Amino acid sequence: MQIRYVNPLWERRDLYAFHISQYQTYVGNKVGEDFGQIRLQREDGFIHVLKKADIVSIDNSEVDFKIPEDKKISVVGSKGDLYEVERVQGIEKCTCPAFKFRKKCKHLQELAA
Repeated sequence: MQIRYVNPLWERRDLYAFHISQYQTYVGNKVGEDFGQIRLQREDGFIHVLKKADIVSIDNSEVDFKIPEDKKISVVGSKGDLYEVERVQGIEKCTCPAFKFRKKCKHLQELAA
């Protein structure tokens, strides 16, 4: 898989004494994906975590990932505990123990509702 990505240094390219290209290309195997990120593993084992909002093309096909609006809510857990669930720039987080260990939890479904 080949991903063309907007270079995060591009907007401040005038501050550098060397050439900054507008795009970077990453090659590897996709090892994970969630709503806001794609994880790409190179042959040497290094994993790139790429924000979907900054991806221009995948395998030379243009893509446009729609990032939903930011949202923050409070959710009551099954045992009565209160958890903060939020989405910022397409990346979802929860303060519950399950999310801290697995990066997934049932409280994230409340953001879609």
